[in-house]
Amino acid sequence: MDSTYAEVGTEVILGKPKTDLHGYWITAMEAHVGKRAKIQLVETHWLGYQICYVDVDSGVCYWRVQDMILASDVPLLTPEQRQQLNIKE
Repeated sequence: MDSTYAEVGTEVILGKPKTDLHGYWITAMEAHVGKRAKIQLVETHWLGYQICYVDVDSGVCYWRVQDMILASDVPLLTPEQRQQLNIKE
């Protein structure tokens, strides 16, 4: 997702990172991949990329904006893309 869409209240689908996060990814996050979430807070990570805290994990972990898609884009995805992204709706 483009960072211009990262605003409090925006509904997104959480994705698993496609690149190494320097040990950031934690196993507990796996259960939320593919779920719809609402952005609660947007910040800039010290490495320079945008991150969000969301409601589905009670704001425990941060999620990179580049690893999310807008929930409104889900109807545009093919069944194969939905499966690849592990979308659970």
